[in-house]
Amino acid sequence: MSIAKGDKKCILFVLTVDTEEEWDWDKEFPTGTPAVQNIHRIPKFQSFCHELGIKPTYFIDYAVISDQSSRQYFQKPFEKGECELGSHLHTWVTPPIEESIHEKNTHAINLPSELVKRKLRTLTQKFEATFGVCPQVFRSGRWGVNGALLQMLIEEGYHIDSSVYPFYADSTFSYYEAPGIPYWPDLEICTHESSQKEIFEIPVTSGFNHPSFTRCHRIHQFLAKKPWNLIHGVGILWNLQLLRKLQLSPELTDIHDMITLIHACLKRGHQIIHMFLHSSSLLPGGSPYVRTEDDERKFYQSIADVVHYLKDQTDVSFCTLTEAKQHYLQEENA
Repeated sequence: MSIAKGDKKCILFVLTVDTEEEWDWDKEFPTGTPAVQNIHRIPKFQSFCHELGIKPTYFIDYAVISDQSSRQYFQKPFEKGECELGSHLHTWVTPPIEESIHEKNTHAINLPSELVKRKLRTLTQKFEATFGVCPQVFRSGRWGVNGALLQMLIEEGYHIDSSVYPFYADSTFSYYEAPGIPYWPDLEICTHESSQKEIFEIPVTSGFNHPSFTRCHRIHQFLAKKPWNLIHGVGILWNLQLLRKLQLSPELTDIHDMITLIHACLKRGHQIIHMFLHSSSLLPGGSPYVRTEDDERKFYQSIADVVHYLKDQTDVSFCTLTEAKQHYLQEENA
């Protein structure tokens, strides 16, 4: 779907933030009461977003909600309609913690459904007690979601999930076949569309430097297998700028490639451009992506450059996740 206003396309821009503890990602997952010093940087980031017109959606996990200072950083901009608050399930910090903590178990979809249901209930209740409202938007920690978890979200009153990461796969799940645009997910196979209208999926923006995403993905997968992987076929095409798999995140992608990805999405008719990042990147040293103050400066600048590009090239509206859903479905049903 593509809408034009004059000679510019009407675009919705969404920025979502996984708002969570910081730790050394090369070490074990934190338990107990992990550090959340990064949330002290939220006022600076929120002010930056406000100046640009961005209305971020913060997916807040149990560790952050449990910090006594968390409410003061989020409540005021939330009440003023300058951001949206949702929940983020990190299994390793959300009670009850009855599982052993290791790589596989950090994905909610690998835990017993009954345990996940109790964790989600704990997270949702803690959110409501802290912020005075029920969360309606959700992202699963480490991206893992399936039909069973979506059904739990519906039962808890959520209306939007944003756990799908197109063209990404983990050892226990794959989003290779997921739609790259918003859709109503099937409650059996969440990467398929369905007729249910209880929970809406808004994926992050991820794709390639050419608009033919499906064909690019097939080539990328082919080159990742033997014998082409032995001669680094993917890397060769990347360096030649002939084929690049890209994500709309200032943590993972430089400004040139983010704009290239946006350009490809616009050619495909995408109406929602969805950037994502971690709150730990707001604190130099808090994530692998932002280690120094210079990294922080470049991080902020790349976000601003994307926004300036969109303002120049499109008729862009800045939305929370819920607002994006409302606008998107209104246009789809018009």
